[in-house]
Amino acid sequence: MDEKETIQSAAKPETRPQKSMRGTLRWLLAVLLAFGLGALLIAFLLYIPTRQELVKANTDLEQATATITSQTDQIATLHTGNETLQKDLDSAKLQIYVLRALSGVQGASQAVAADNYAGARLSLIQASDALDILSGLLGTDQKDVLNAMQQSASQALIKMKTNLTSAQPELDQLTNNLAQLEGNLFPNP
Repeated sequence: MDEKETIQSAAKPETRPQKSMRGTLRWLLAVLLAFGLGALLIAFLLYIPTRQELVKANTDLEQATATITSQTDQIATLHTGNETLQKDLDSAKLQIYVLRALSGVQGASQAVAADNYAGARLSLIQASDALDILSGLLGTDQKDVLNAMQQSASQALIKMKTNLTSAQPELDQLTNNLAQLEGNLFPNP
């Protein structure tokens, strides 16, 4: 028993400041533990779900970006196709008016051959109208040729008034010029 007494007597009794310090440390550890548990609770309740929502939002954004890229490519393809179709349409309109003018001149030639002044005049007016429309459709490099054809049609109209058959050389020249213009604009494959 001496040993027990020696150990107990060797340990000093706690002083009052030591007791209050130990109590303060216990409370401080309890507060720190509560803050730590609160931080973990916040992480599990707020941060992790928010992070999952962010990952989902990023995935949705990537899908939307891919869709936009795909649709942009599709729009570009459609735009290119539209431009091609518009060029084809413009070319077809041009060819229609060249053929209308040629048809009008040939109709006038046939009416002259049949000695039909009214038919020749009407056909030549229709050809002149088609030439006027062509002047707006053709480029500047063809304007001179087209102006010469329009003047030739006007001269043929004037010649028809005096002598119907005197307009035939002008009509033949117009027919040749329009056939050549058609060949230049629309070569046969």
